[in-house]
Amino acid sequence: MDYQGVLGRFTYDDGTDILNRVSSVEAGDYRENRDIINEIVLWKMNRRPQVTEELIDAIFSLKEIKTPLQVLADKKTERVVEKLLQTKGMQLPMASTVLHFYYPVIFPIIDQRAYRELYAMDYPKTMTKIPMLTELYLKYIKDCWEYQQEKCPEIAFLTFLFKFHRPLRRWNLLPHS
Repeated sequence: MDYQGVLGRFTYDDGTDILNRVSSVEAGDYRENRDIINEIVLWKMNRRPQVTEELIDAIFSLKEIKTPLQVLADKKTERVVEKLLQTKGMQLPMASTVLHFYYPVIFPIIDQRAYRELYAMDYPKTMTKIPMLTELYLKYIKDCWEYQQEKCPEIAFLTFLFKFHRPLRRWNLLPHS
């Protein structure tokens, strides 16, 4: 068997960039060492997304959006979500988490638990088509906003679902799944 030929069809990140960073970091540079350790963990899990400057620019193109309703109305949102989903190593829960950390007031994190809290059904793990996932996330944003406005408008958007899902369930504001 031609092992070299078979191996030649695959790409492998041997972590050279991480090794270079480790060899040049000072022991007392805690911020850089934390960052390196996080990168090592992601490398080991094979979860390092391939983030480009274009993707970063796309994320920052959303900075004028201030409300969840503007998120839904602005076509840039759909393009940015699609760009994130096209990034190697990025699935919808991670893409929504990235958007949430850049814009915490307007982008909810979607994951299996939060999805189940809102819809009383399991997150559709078999959905893989980017346009369908983008549509799912935009619907999720809309549904989170509408639910918050209807059931608990006194609680800040996003806080209600992620921080208070147990008390809300106890007070019968969320469906029991």
